[in-house]
Amino acid sequence: MDIKHLEYFTTIVENNFNLSQSAKILLISQPGLTKFIKEFEDKEDVELFVRSKGRLVDLTPIGKEFYQNALLVLEQYDKLMQDLRINKETIKGTIKVGIPPVILTVLFKKAIPQFILENPNIQLEIVEAGAYELQKMLLLQEIDIAFLIDPITTNNIQSKTVVEDQAVVVFNTQHPFAESKEPLTYNDLANERIILLNSTFMIHHQIKKNFQVASITPHIFFESGAWDLLASMCESLDLVTILPAPIVPHYSENTLLSRPITPHFSWTVKICRLENVYHNHLVEFVEDFFIHFFNS
Repeated sequence: MDIKHLEYFTTIVENNFNLSQSAKILLISQPGLTKFIKEFEDKEDVELFVRSKGRLVDLTPIGKEFYQNALLVLEQYDKLMQDLRINKETIKGTIKVGIPPVILTVLFKKAIPQFILENPNIQLEIVEAGAYELQKMLLLQEIDIAFLIDPITTNNIQSKTVVEDQAVVVFNTQHPFAESKEPLTYNDLANERIILLNSTFMIHHQIKKNFQVASITPHIFFESGAWDLLASMCESLDLVTILPAPIVPHYSENTLLSRPITPHFSWTVKICRLENVYHNHLVEFVEDFFIHFFNS
């Protein structure tokens, strides 16, 4: 149970166990709130609520104790966030953040402007480079933070997940793959002309490894460091590419389509910094901002 769920629980109690009214306040559906209660009680093997004719009417003794503790936790959380906002006004300086070009425009077009607007005293320097280059720069302490695609291949790097998605096969609407939405296998791709992001990108090596595991030699037609070029080539030519799923919505369904890959091709973005190295409050603050942005 996280802070959000504690707020669900206390809101139900404070609204006299009226799930309909509580759901409206929390801006969620009533079935969703009911499901949350059941799943939590089942998972923890406890009964927090007294029920009568299928309705919540009161708290059990355990529920009453949990409610008091939940109020204390929420009070501490509010104080923590208040202190953070106060400290934010005093934090200033310059921080260098490395971001691979393949995700910069896709994931950060809202995150970076919001950061700048909320933190005018912090100078954010964006360094664009591929995953391997960013890992090297992080180790040499040429940048403070890097957003890297999992797996992280270098030791001594601390990482936290900010985005979990998948890689997909991308093609135009005239391609035979457009006739179905079922996942594609690597065997399906064996005879296709494939265009890929080049070897400076982590996904390039993941794709090559996946084909090798499937005992298939792919027909690599072209490689580039620009995902928008690959997508544009697929729009007009009988080619396919493999790209992170968040890229696809940037193109109209009238020109490009996608299908998942089986076995599942995970695509995970992590925020990284060096382990066992002193980091000032500025680095910690920036890291916390982006983690909160992507997880909210």
